[in-house]
Amino acid sequence: MVKRHGARTPTHSYKSDPYKNYLWPDGLGGLTNVGKLQMFELGKKYRSYYANFIPEEYYEKDVYIQSSDKSRCLMSAYTFLAGMYPPSERQTWHPEIPWQPIPVHALPRNLDNIVAGTKPCKIGDAMYKELLAEHDEEPKWIEVFDYLSKYTNQSMRSILEVDFLYSNLLSQQESGLKLPEWTKNVFPMKMRVPFMLSLAMLSYNDTLLRFKVGPLLNNVKQYFAEVVANHESVQRSLYIYSGHDVNVVALWRALGFTELLEPEYGASLVLELHEEVEDEAFYVKAFYRNNTKVDVPMELKLPFCDERCSYRKFLEHIEKYTISNWEAECGNVSPTT
Repeated sequence: MVKRHGARTPTHSYKSDPYKNYLWPDGLGGLTNVGKLQMFELGKKYRSYYANFIPEEYYEKDVYIQSSDKSRCLMSAYTFLAGMYPPSERQTWHPEIPWQPIPVHALPRNLDNIVAGTKPCKIGDAMYKELLAEHDEEPKWIEVFDYLSKYTNQSMRSILEVDFLYSNLLSQQESGLKLPEWTKNVFPMKMRVPFMLSLAMLSYNDTLLRFKVGPLLNNVKQYFAEVVANHESVQRSLYIYSGHDVNVVALWRALGFTELLEPEYGASLVLELHEEVEDEAFYVKAFYRNNTKVDVPMELKLPFCDERCSYRKFLEHIEKYTISNWEAECGNVSPTT
């Protein structure tokens, strides 16, 4: 499971922002109380959805959770787990606290190429900047860029800058703040496509997909292989990654979907490995939930498969994105000979 964090405060401001001096109690980019509740409720929904799969009690051997080393992602993981794994009577350690500590793992951001995706990658980072510059030059954005530059009192000449502003306005709006009158002409509709395109830029082509989602797919490949080889004795059955909207978008694109995506707070994308008992064949299912309001996730038809996606077909598809020597392919180190 790859999921986005819950509702947060703005991470950026702009020159004419009427709330640039607003005191956000949770800090910039912090998980709000609404976001905490979203994650808690999402955990409860997955607890119910997988009632016949997840053991009633939490056991460390059953589940592994990795988060981006951002406070909002870590806190989202903890509150999600609080909803998914309420303590049983045996696990209750305080009569007034219906919660139990569950470990969440994270790498430092400068070393994380799995969730945060912020580990430097020379070739990938350069390619991303070139692609971004190419899209910024497209004439179709000029009207929006000019309008936003005028009313924000600062230069807006990149879809990445539109991305930051869009996210800022959305966070303010969802926090109950009244947006400036000028935003009505562009937010959300005229800003939504460049915003979604900006999210997709990090995983825009096969090379960038290898760099951005390859390490995660390496893990998925390993997890599935362990189940197929030892399906009667394998213990760990659930892996959860608590990250950002770009994580959901990157995996979405790696699965062959080309539509631009706007994962809302708490959006989640799940890959399931199933066994057909009669012929002992394994197959893969994918499910998507775009927000925490949805009770049941939507099953996706994988573009590279027929109605049922065999494990073999799934492996064939992701093979071009799995990456054996990330550092060397990124140009960070010389490949070994």
